[in-house]
Amino acid sequence: MVTGSSATVLGAQDKQTLFSKAMGFISAPSRELDPEAVIQPAPSWTLSLSGDLRKFSVSQKSDFIVLMTYMDDIGDFGQTPLPSSLSSSLRSNVNKSAGFQVGYGNLTLGWNQSFGMSKELKQKVFSFDYTGAAYAAQLQYFDYQEYMEYDFEVAPKDDPNHFEEQARSEKPCRYRSLIADGFYAFNQRTFAYSAAYKGNKIQRRSSGSFMSGIKLIQGMLEVDPHDRILDLVAGVGRQTTTQVAFGGGYSYNLVPYHRDSDPQTGKGLRNITLNLTAIPMVTLFNQFASTVYIYEGYSDLSERKSYMNGNLMVNYVARAGLIYSWDKYSVCASGSYDSYSYKGRTKILLTGLTDDHIKNSGRFGRWTAGIRFNVRF
Repeated sequence: MVTGSSATVLGAQDKQTLFSKAMGFISAPSRELDPEAVIQPAPSWTLSLSGDLRKFSVSQKSDFIVLMTYMDDIGDFGQTPLPSSLSSSLRSNVNKSAGFQVGYGNLTLGWNQSFGMSKELKQKVFSFDYTGAAYAAQLQYFDYQEYMEYDFEVAPKDDPNHFEEQARSEKPCRYRSLIADGFYAFNQRTFAYSAAYKGNKIQRRSSGSFMSGIKLIQGMLEVDPHDRILDLVAGVGRQTTTQVAFGGGYSYNLVPYHRDSDPQTGKGLRNITLNLTAIPMVTLFNQFASTVYIYEGYSDLSERKSYMNGNLMVNYVARAGLIYSWDKYSVCASGSYDSYSYKGRTKILLTGLTDDHIKNSGRFGRWTAGIRFNVRF
C-alpha cells in the first residue's frame, strides 16, 4: 500500500512538473530582448473582443482543345480542333464577423462567427497563434459557403463556331482551408514582432528586422454532386490543394509615442506602435487533385481523381498593425492580405478532347481588416 501511494504521489508530481514546464514555455520572457528597446510585462491572462471584415476569392481557368465533329459536302465526317476555356470563380461579399480570444502569455485561442448573412451563406473562422518576440506561429481554419460562377467558351468570338455559356451553381459551394504560418525575426535584440498585434510586448523605440517565413495551405472546394452545374464542368465537383511556401522579407515597428508607467504605482503607460510587414514567398510544393463525379445508372455515384503538380510560383504576405496601449488595456487595428497562385497541367477524363492534359491556372486571395480590444488580468 505504501509503495502504491508513493507511486501515485510521484506521478502527480511528474504531471505537475510537465504542466509547469508547459506554462513556463508559453509565458517565458525573451532573454535576448534589450529592456531599453522592448518592455516585457509579467505573464498574465488576456481576454479580447474583436470585430472583423473579410473578403476572399477563389478563381481558376482551364484551357483545352475540343474536337467538333462535322460532315462535309460528300458525306464524310471530320473533326475540327477548337481552343476552349472554362473559367470559374467563387467570390464572397464583404463578411462581417465578431468573436473573442483568450490568451495566456504568448498563446492565444480565437473564434469568429459571421453575422448579417443569409442562412445558406455562412463563414466561420477558428484561429490559434503562438507569438513570441522573435517568432510567431499561427493556425487558421476557414469554412466558407458561396455560389460558384462559371464561364464556358469554345472558339474565339470571331469564329463561326463560337459558343459561350455562363451559369451559376444552384446551391452554395463550400470552401474549407487550413492555413499554417510561421515567422522568424533575425533581430532578437531590439525588435518584437508581436508588439503591434497582441500587446504582450511593448516596443519602446522604433526598430525593424529581416524576417523568414513558411506557409502551409490545405484547401478543399466542393460542389454539390447533384448540382446541374456539373454538366457544364464535366462532373468536376471537388478540388483539393496542398501548398508549401518559403520566403523572406522585412518587418518594421514604428513607435511615434511612448511613455513609461510610474515605477511607484505601475500606472501611466502610454504607447503607440505601427507595424508593417512584407514577405514574398516561393511555393516549392504545389499539388492539386480534381475529383470527377460519375453517375453509373440513375443513382450510383462513383469518383475518379486526377492530380497536378504545379509550377514554381512567387506569392506574398502583407501585414499591417496599429496598437494603442495604456496600463493593462490596448486597442489594436490590423489588416492582412494573402495571395497565392498556381499553374500547371492536369489529366482529367473528358470526352471529345484532343489532349486530356489540361492547362490550369488559378489564384486564391483573401484580405482581412479588424479591430481588437484587449484586457490583461
